[in-house]
Amino acid sequence: MRFLPYHPDRAYLLPPSVKDVLGEDHLCFFVHRVVERLDLRGFEQEYGEEGPPAYAPALMVKVWLYAYTLQVTSSRRLEQRIREDLAFRYLAGGATPDHWTLNEFRRHHRRAINDLFTQVLELAREAGLGRLGHVAIDSTRVAANASRNRVESEDALRRERAQLRRQVRRWQQQCDAADPNETPGTALAPQAQRAVEARLAEIPRRLEKLRKAGLEKRSRTDPDSRFLRERQGFTLGYTVAMAVSEDHLIVEQRVTQAATDNGGVSNVGSAHAAARGPHRGVGTTSGLVASVGSTW
Repeated sequence: MRFLPYHPDRAYLLPPSVKDVLGEDHLCFFVHRVVERLDLRGFEQEYGEEGPPAYAPALMVKVWLYAYTLQVTSSRRLEQRIREDLAFRYLAGGATPDHWTLNEFRRHHRRAINDLFTQVLELAREAGLGRLGHVAIDSTRVAANASRNRVESEDALRRERAQLRRQVRRWQQQCDAADPNETPGTALAPQAQRAVEARLAEIPRRLEKLRKAGLEKRSRTDPDSRFLRERQGFTLGYTVAMAVSEDHLIVEQRVTQAATDNGGVSNVGSAHAAARGPHRGVGTTSGLVASVGSTW
């Protein structure tokens, strides 16, 4: 049987064009063109002249935006895709930022990333999208990247403090006890003593945080997350509310700690109305529709 040539280790005299390989209609080229039209000065202003050179904000925005379209949200997973995926390598310009750099960019530039949302809506208006008409608003629960087992409550913290105090008393009793075969007293390891004292000193601060937040339980891995009720029970996470136009364009979104849909949906509706204004936004709204259980 005759086979087509196969030489995976063959070196190219000239590298193949990415557009020839992926096709000019590939999503990564659309993401590239869109980001090139955005105003990224909000990112650039956060960098100074001192220190080592940083990756270009356009690079980081492109790879994260493309990652979100593919439902890739992990910085470690994104690092791997940039090294292995041709579309990601094109958007990164051959650079290979590590997962720490990728995650730090997303964490540090939260406000600037949120401002890009308004610019995207303006681009949608220029493209003739955003025929608002009736706008549908709904919310859902999104689980946090946190363990439900690593949660602290006021009762749990008090039990932990009582246990540590009992442990300290046992050590004190051992130190005071005299053994006839040994020299009187027992020396307590200074390192162990400091560790227990540090934990005891930390508990009042953790209790005060719980009281100020008005919470019965608080996640230790993601303190901003909340226990939110849904049909299957409780989810440790956040409430995400969105407003969507008739032509399926997301015109407003909010991520909150709201325990009910009413607050989050109301905030989305108010923000959408404010952003729309008489001369802003992407179209004219003829009505707002919210899910059952939500009011605006």
